[in-house]
Amino acid sequence: MRKKQCKLGVLAVLLFAEYGFAQKKDSLSQETAIKEVVVVAFGKQKKEEITGSVQSLKAKDLGNLQNGNVLQGIGGKVAGVQVISSGQPGSQPTIRMRGIGSINASSDPLIVLDGIPYSGDLNSISSADIESISFLEDASSNALYGSRGANGVIIVNTKRGKNKKLSVDLDIKTGVNFRSIEDYSVYTSPQDYYTAYYNRGRIGEIARQKQPGAVPSTTTPHAVGLSALNGLGYNVYNVPFSQLIAPDGSFNPNAKLLYQDNWKKLLFKPALRREATVGINASGDQVKSYTSLNYLDDKGYLIGSGFERFGIRSNVDYSITPKLRLTTALSYTYSKQNFGETGGFSNPFQFARNIAPFYPVFLRNDNYQQLYDNHGNPLYDYGDGQGPNGATRSYAVFENPVGNLQQDKSQRVSNISNINLGLNYEIIKGLDFTYSFGAYLENLRNLQFGNTLGGTSSSVGGTITQESVFNYTLNHQQLLTYQKKFDKHNFNILVGHELNKTKNEGFSGTKQQLLLPESWAFDNGVKITDLSGSGYEYAVEGYFSRLLYNYDNKYFFNANVRRDGSSVFAPESRWGTFYGLGAAWNVAKEDFLKDNKVINALKLKASYGQQGNDNILLNSSTRDYYAYQDIYGINDFGDGKPVLTLKKQGNRDLKWETSKNLNAGFEISLLNNRVNLNADYFERKVSDMIYTLPLPPSNAGSYVKYGNIGDMTNKGIQANINVDILRTDDIQWNFYANATHYKNKITKLPDQQKATGLVSGLFVLAEGGDRYTYYLKEFAGVNPENGDALWYKNTINPTTQQVEKTVTNNYKEASDYNTGKSAIPKVYGGFGTDITYKRVNLSVNFAYQFGGYGYDDIYRSLFHSDTYGSNYTTDLDKTWTPENPTAALPRVDLSSTNQNGHSTLYLVKSDYISLQDVTLSYQLSDDFVKQIGLSALKIYATGNNLYLWSKRKGYDPRASLTGVSDAYKYSLLSSVSLGFKLTF
Repeated sequence: MRKKQCKLGVLAVLLFAEYGFAQKKDSLSQETAIKEVVVVAFGKQKKEEITGSVQSLKAKDLGNLQNGNVLQGIGGKVAGVQVISSGQPGSQPTIRMRGIGSINASSDPLIVLDGIPYSGDLNSISSADIESISFLEDASSNALYGSRGANGVIIVNTKRGKNKKLSVDLDIKTGVNFRSIEDYSVYTSPQDYYTAYYNRGRIGEIARQKQPGAVPSTTTPHAVGLSALNGLGYNVYNVPFSQLIAPDGSFNPNAKLLYQDNWKKLLFKPALRREATVGINASGDQVKSYTSLNYLDDKGYLIGSGFERFGIRSNVDYSITPKLRLTTALSYTYSKQNFGETGGFSNPFQFARNIAPFYPVFLRNDNYQQLYDNHGNPLYDYGDGQGPNGATRSYAVFENPVGNLQQDKSQRVSNISNINLGLNYEIIKGLDFTYSFGAYLENLRNLQFGNTLGGTSSSVGGTITQESVFNYTLNHQQLLTYQKKFDKHNFNILVGHELNKTKNEGFSGTKQQLLLPESWAFDNGVKITDLSGSGYEYAVEGYFSRLLYNYDNKYFFNANVRRDGSSVFAPESRWGTFYGLGAAWNVAKEDFLKDNKVINALKLKASYGQQGNDNILLNSSTRDYYAYQDIYGINDFGDGKPVLTLKKQGNRDLKWETSKNLNAGFEISLLNNRVNLNADYFERKVSDMIYTLPLPPSNAGSYVKYGNIGDMTNKGIQANINVDILRTDDIQWNFYANATHYKNKITKLPDQQKATGLVSGLFVLAEGGDRYTYYLKEFAGVNPENGDALWYKNTINPTTQQVEKTVTNNYKEASDYNTGKSAIPKVYGGFGTDITYKRVNLSVNFAYQFGGYGYDDIYRSLFHSDTYGSNYTTDLDKTWTPENPTAALPRVDLSSTNQNGHSTLYLVKSDYISLQDVTLSYQLSDDFVKQIGLSALKIYATGNNLYLWSKRKGYDPRASLTGVSDAYKYSLLSSVSLGFKLTF
């Protein structure tokens, strides 16, 4: 405790010393802070006027991020915001703001680009083009977006022309991408694997003989273990399996390894990353313009994967007359994304982890010499009997991701045009009318190509699937704004109307039996196996109004209301009314604090509002645009006649999910704005949640029906602090930190599920519990006699008629329990520091979370009890054996498949600290820069996603919102680059 007090004392001395030393400079900072403008719904506000929770990141906060999608890089930077990412370059992360907004509807925030709701992913926009990103977290801030803002709003504003001059900014960086964290620890030596597999057979036989009533064996456990090795097919040593391992378990010292290929080194390699952006600012008296060109080649560390983008943008402000102004924001983006995440055995991440280390990548003859085709290209071993001595795999036969990724293709090509036009006319002084039009046009072409040379696709002569999707969204806004000041009274009144329409059309086809082995042309296939088309239309219309009022810039009030109609619901329940109210008190401007030298700003604020959610999901990714209508599928059951089948039963009584949000907090600045603290308490009550309704047994899973079934709350606090530790002419040292804690609670379920709850995968939805409470069998330890896994089950005591827990080794008899453990962390956030000494700057940022649990399904699968030649975790040495009867982990053999069944054994703490990014830069002197004809030149080195501290090697809590590890997901990547920023 004394040590902590000492550190605080030193910090206090530094702060007060700097306060006296740099008072003049700080007074300017104070004035700047007061006048800071933040982008909010349909406009901008001074930071001091905001009554809700709005946070923002500026261009300087985003400039060093190395992500194809800018949202991938903001983890830990904004309080209340969680970011769940994939390593696939250019992928869209999962964003959650202040908890979980729904069980079955979407919890994604709305993205608004340059004032218009945006339908696409932000991977189409270079971070160098972004001026600011605002995060609207409470109802008073985002209620003007009505139904689409229930889960929060992210407002992205791109750069526009500034000042009366011509300037050119050039940013070039080149670097390398590599895998962020090491994979799980598995066997990498054929000797270790053969020994482990032999022991699975030996131990299984010993355990069998210990079972009551076991039939005596005519062979020894040693012989059973050796016999099991024959099922693996491939022997990479020069002695037969029968001589490979001695009865005492030792490996034959005379065994010589004939060959070994390394799957991971061939699949995962450091890859080049290149990015360049040119921004041109040209401004005069009547026209201000910002034009940019950007190029990104972001190759993934998985061979064949990556993201390539070319974009052009033109933002222009025209002052046609003193009263009439036209603004445009035009952009076009071409992108190409090559994917590495596939399902099934061919997924490279799952395959490289699970393939036993003796199975070869390359095809070899009976003398174990590698084989090549007529062009000198290596041939690949698919485990189908073409390898040495006709050996076949017992694992993932016909699959070889190294070979497949040389020939196969999973690609998306996107062409996106985004057009925002705005016309502003000042009718009279203080009264403005603005018409805004936005058009988002997207053409997607998806390609899936399976080669003819090897793998599952080769068995049908190769496959090719092509899909074309055209999507457009049109948005119209009419805004009438009136501003007036009477003495100390300030009014701002907004009245508006918005109409948003979306239309999507898609067509796809699949062919087999390709003629040319390397052609992706659809005509290359001769056998049509699938032709399908799809489409939808969606519209939402809203009428809204907002009042902003402040008295003497000390007392602030806002009220907004919006009436929204959504085509998702039936006409009789289509319209919903949403509102937000907020108030704030700038205490620092009161006379009793006016001359205070310590407290520079103090604001108390509170807000409340209600919003709706119409973003209903049919599954994890497909939205239901026709919630009140029946959806049918047209099927052919072999006789060539179309048959209608019901997929989803509509519900005309279905209505909006409703979210009621309360926010209360304070903002304080101390010591000439050198210490800034913001804190908020929030409540988010979601009612009429949409979920699948219980249907009669006769349905038998044929279709689903959705209804409003329950209520849920999120209650929590969030805070962020920003401290200027040192601030002089030569050195500036800043530190920031933020933290968010919330509890999610289901408060109402249908009467049928009140007692039992709703089981959803590994989770149970129960009144009083949260959305991600684990529902699992409870592990009860290991039977030291035979290594059986033990679980608890509920039984009825015949004497007391009370439910009691007993132990069983029968997995099917074991009971499932509400564990009380949740995937939701107790606290999450970030912290970092920024130090500038003269022309050198160092910035370091971290993200963290603590207090939640993950379910490590990958780790569980590496304790498999089966005869497939898939790999094991090296923690196998912690499992039960006759030589280790007190082991904490159960026996792993070749036949007891339930030994590693889903249970609490595989829950793991999901705590982590992540080093998000580090940037070191040097700004060259003005004299030198002018001599070489530039205005400014900065050299920098930057690294993103550099290190992770977590509970278990391989398990990455950042990659899953639910905490469940995904064997098929593209593991996160790290990037390190060297860059130059030049200004002409």
